[in-house]
Amino acid sequence: MAILRPDATTTLNGVRINEYLLTKHNPNRIDMPSVSMAGKIIGVTVHNTDWITVASGTTPAEQYTRATVNNNMKDVRVHYYVDNVCAWQNLPHSLSGWHAADGSGNGNRRTIAIECIMSSAYNSTDKKSEDNCAKLAAALLKQYGLDINHLYTHTHWLNVRDGRNGTIDQLNTMYNRYKMCPAYILPHWATFKAKVQSYLKAGTSTISAPSTKQLYRVRKSWADAKSQLGAYSSLENAKKACKTGYSVFDNSGRVVYTVAEKTSTKGTKITLNNATLYAFSTAKTGTKKSGTFYLYDGQVVNGRMRITNSAANCGKTPAGNYVTGWVNQKDI
Repeated sequence: MAILRPDATTTLNGVRINEYLLTKHNPNRIDMPSVSMAGKIIGVTVHNTDWITVASGTTPAEQYTRATVNNNMKDVRVHYYVDNVCAWQNLPHSLSGWHAADGSGNGNRRTIAIECIMSSAYNSTDKKSEDNCAKLAAALLKQYGLDINHLYTHTHWLNVRDGRNGTIDQLNTMYNRYKMCPAYILPHWATFKAKVQSYLKAGTSTISAPSTKQLYRVRKSWADAKSQLGAYSSLENAKKACKTGYSVFDNSGRVVYTVAEKTSTKGTKITLNNATLYAFSTAKTGTKKSGTFYLYDGQVVNGRMRITNSAANCGKTPAGNYVTGWVNQKDI
């Protein structure tokens, strides 16, 4: 039987989407991504996760969502789980995920993640899951005005992280000792890509959804409900209430207006005196650090900034290879 009750059920390119956003449902206070992808999406990343047997009335995609809510998926946070029946949406498109193992690279920070639930048997059930994944990927690419060259594998981002060079498809399928993913789709990646392309050419990414009253919420981030300054039916009133460091979000968690935090110049030389250095912008613990560093990009995220130990490293990608860590802005 079904365990979760979706907040909304829509149909996207023939795939039923059950929306159950972790930004709204987090009773166990699991760690969540906090970086906005609004206006930054460059593609769709495809993953495979293993098929699981579930009771009648529920589906594997629902159960993977439930496992995430219960903190049984470790640090994996994806936008969609899709199986042979439907998809469950876990994150709004405006929020980055944790799925590409590339830290603050483009995989995590700028692509929508789909976990396609399959097995090595590659039976009719697996093929239906894959077909739903292809339909969903095509619809998302079309929604953001992207073509088939913006379809990525998990392995692509691992190869980019490791400094390898090649075409998009070479990096999509090139061997990486850390992980070959999507494991069950990669052996026929060209065929899967052609299927996505066929769905891109046919039909539209039309979303049919029930009408709901639009409220514009003013928060620091969609996940930080406690920071909310108010909820307004008028977008103009929400903009007026918005302060530096806050954004206006619609019902789906998409950023529609923001007042950015002040930034500093990339490459600025700074001196730290026993300041805490964090692994990422939302880390709760870190290590003490002193010395001379440089602002990696000058951007402020969650009150913190990225630093590097050499002026020559500023702005270089992949960021994971050059960023030393995050420090609180007030410590700079």
